[in-house]
Amino acid sequence: MFGISKRTRLAIIAPAVVFALAAALTTPAVAAPTPTPVPSPSPTQSPTLSPTPMSTPTASAAPCSAAAALGQKSLGQFYGYVIDTATGKVLLDTRGSEATPSASVLKVLTVAAALDKLPADYRATTKVFSVPSAPGTIVLQGGGDHTLSRMTGDSFTTYSNAARLETLAAQVLATWALDTPVTKIILDQNFFSGASYTSAWKLSDRTNGYISHITGLQVDSDRANPDLTSKAYSGYRSTNPVNQTGKFFKEALQGLADDASLVVGRTPANAVLLTSVSSAPIGTWLQHAISVSDNTETEFIARHAAKAAGLAPRFESIEPLVVKTLAKLGVDSTGLVMKDGSGLAQANRVTPKLVAELLAKSAADTGPLSQLVSYLPVAGRSGTLATRFTGKNAMARTFVTGKSGYIPGLYSLAGIIKAKDGSKLSYAIFARSAGSKKVGYAARGALDTVATRFYQCGLGLTK
Repeated sequence: MFGISKRTRLAIIAPAVVFALAAALTTPAVAAPTPTPVPSPSPTQSPTLSPTPMSTPTASAAPCSAAAALGQKSLGQFYGYVIDTATGKVLLDTRGSEATPSASVLKVLTVAAALDKLPADYRATTKVFSVPSAPGTIVLQGGGDHTLSRMTGDSFTTYSNAARLETLAAQVLATWALDTPVTKIILDQNFFSGASYTSAWKLSDRTNGYISHITGLQVDSDRANPDLTSKAYSGYRSTNPVNQTGKFFKEALQGLADDASLVVGRTPANAVLLTSVSSAPIGTWLQHAISVSDNTETEFIARHAAKAAGLAPRFESIEPLVVKTLAKLGVDSTGLVMKDGSGLAQANRVTPKLVAELLAKSAADTGPLSQLVSYLPVAGRSGTLATRFTGKNAMARTFVTGKSGYIPGLYSLAGIIKAKDGSKLSYAIFARSAGSKKVGYAARGALDTVATRFYQCGLGLTK
């Protein structure tokens, strides 16, 4: 779930590599990966699952034990829930109704709420206003677009079809009719409300590049150097993305605002719109957030969805937003705790049953929710699963999709499996440190082995 190191950034750009996880964290036992997967320079729609295998599922499938896979010591304390999406039959329930920390698997809940609340053509818009009563003053008004970019020319960031500050500046320069320069720039970040950083996150999550402050106005998710064409790329996030954006906007105005003061404030009532730029459609955000597990992106998505639902766009609205969405879908939200929308907070809690039921609903849906399944990374092919399911688990490549997750002490995986017998299963599995049981990096491969066994067993799955 976390940010990008120099080493992994180069891995993104190298043509032989699709995705890489961020630089590894270290535990007393083995090296563990950082919780944010590496963004893609030009994200594309996740591939769909492979065609249905030749065999056909039957109601009398022979028992197929998953005991050996579930008994792997590296899983620590295991939680799992598996559903036959065609009938709703529960095939596996191991602590399925017990709440556990979630890691990035929680992102599927946030994205589900966004699919429910935001139309497919929804975009975030950044605007520039003049102020007739104050010649020389302009307003840069954020619209909650984390992808707004300060890149110029052929440089690019991880976000596809992002709006650019240079476009706004060029339009201001083309329409500026006053003989005097811009002397004041009001930076309006009030599209969101409440705290921009939660106490549920570590301060180091920002300096390590795992998450930015969540503000209504910022560029490139506040990365220190977001240019993926640069060897000096840096995912470090600042303490004040709003002022940073103002500085970059001044530079983009090419001398028109060299001496302008930057003031954080609100757009005056008599302000007149000069120009605006809009982000890519919300679907582009949703696919990218799930595919590469972008924390900042998911938090922005949560706030846009909350606002569309009539809630305040702040941390405290995320859980009520998701609970309402789950109730609408008929999914029990018992045990759910959402301190954020991305899964970064250690205090988040979710049950495997809830996640598996939501995914089963998505797999059966013919409306907007069906997009959730299409966003999931495909084992061995895309997103955070591109380099996973190796060795004996390679047999499940292309047949398993899943949202992966990691925070210290917890590994998770949840998605849809097109099983060998032709059935379609939704699953949610978690490996957690608890009591004397500890998990490390090996838990990731162990979860892949469990999912592979689900693929092999299909409707015959037993514990």
